[in-house]
Amino acid sequence: MILDQLQLPSQQHGVNISAKLIASITMLQYSAQELEEAIARELAENPALEVEEVVQCQRCGTNLRGGLCPRCEQYTEPPGDGRGEIAGWDEYGDLRNATAVNDDGDFDPLELVCSGATLYEYLLRQLGATVSDEDYPIVEFLIGSLNSHGYLTITVEEVAEELSVACERVEAALALLQSLDPPGIGARDLGECLCLQLSHLSAREEVSPLAARLVAEYMRELGERRFAEIAREIGATAPEVMRAWQFIRSNLNPYPTHAFESGDVPGQGLTLPAERSMVVRPDVVIRSTVNGFEAEVVEMRRFNFSMSGMYRALYRQSKSHHASSAGLDEAGKQHVREYVTRTRFFMSCMRQRWETLSTISNALIHFQAEFLEKGVRCLKPLTRGQLAEHVGLHESTVSRATAGKYVLLPEGRTIAFDDFFDASLAAKDYLRELIAEEKATRPFSDEALAGRLDEMGIHLARRTVAKYRESLGILPSRLRA
Repeated sequence: MILDQLQLPSQQHGVNISAKLIASITMLQYSAQELEEAIARELAENPALEVEEVVQCQRCGTNLRGGLCPRCEQYTEPPGDGRGEIAGWDEYGDLRNATAVNDDGDFDPLELVCSGATLYEYLLRQLGATVSDEDYPIVEFLIGSLNSHGYLTITVEEVAEELSVACERVEAALALLQSLDPPGIGARDLGECLCLQLSHLSAREEVSPLAARLVAEYMRELGERRFAEIAREIGATAPEVMRAWQFIRSNLNPYPTHAFESGDVPGQGLTLPAERSMVVRPDVVIRSTVNGFEAEVVEMRRFNFSMSGMYRALYRQSKSHHASSAGLDEAGKQHVREYVTRTRFFMSCMRQRWETLSTISNALIHFQAEFLEKGVRCLKPLTRGQLAEHVGLHESTVSRATAGKYVLLPEGRTIAFDDFFDASLAAKDYLRELIAEEKATRPFSDEALAGRLDEMGIHLARRTVAKYRESLGILPSRLRA
């Protein structure tokens, strides 16, 4: 039998996705930083594209005037001396730096310069003349190796190898670093951090005699509240161990830099460490106006895209019958047409991104106006599918457009787009309030918290309450007493 291979036509149904659609989707899902990188790449590769970037306020997206933001001052309440202060919102656990303008007399831009220092600068300033020129690079390297909590993230041996110095010199430099404020800085673990703080306290006041031994040997047992067991092992009574534990909780801080962040370091008006002081740049700003809330896509005012005048002229020449007389051969005409088309395509994708963000933002204003007016407890349950159906977009488009992007609210807080779709935020806010108001000696269990929330009309299972509590970073009741 001879089998012949025949080509027969057949119909198949499929979705033909264009290159423009793929590029639009890709650009839509870019975060602000990724978009900046994409624009930089396009500028480097496309000679026909020109971009004028308007300098904007990192915090609110407003165009700067003379290097200053004319809008941010409304979010601050200047103290009596006319200088700015650190303002914060704890509803979402965020802190933002804010400054106010002194309107008395002539305006001096230097008045807006924060008078504080970063943690790095503050530690170096304390060293002064106490460290030799030879050891200064070692201490500087150690300070640069601290994490956001003030702990050393590298071993003495690794520092010695990196700087080609003896371990003894690194140990001496580390001891000098650990003698600085805030107490506990430069520790390599929790036990050493607390011991450093106890040593600092003992030089100024009387400390619990058991505290040093407890933080050095029994931190896990203390966390599990096994006071009787600890007392038997060290030959003390359970009440003595409990008093030492209360002293530790009241006087020691497991995160040394938190005192620095809150400005509690004596005599210092300090800013946050570099790792914690990064301002989240909003992609969309929602403002309250006389006509209600309005949404503005920050990028629309930040970037002005245009085509190079030279390529615009060359493109007109390439379409002319006299193009060759103007010095354009066939390869030149193809080059001009390619990059002009590419420029138009790129600008079209950017416009599509901005229109989609604007459409979604206005829809969120429609659904969550009460949240914008009254706060998180008025946040309505909303899914991306519901919003997508309302605006006539696919749910995946809404997800891509909102992922990794942020909104500046009228009150001055910057939140993620995801928060508009998080129905748990209101319940978490009530939960945080209940725990804040509980008696220190009788903290609420998760079961009791679920009951209290049920009385308020918020029906949650005990396991859900526990999950929300953990997401807020709150310890269980047995560890809050």
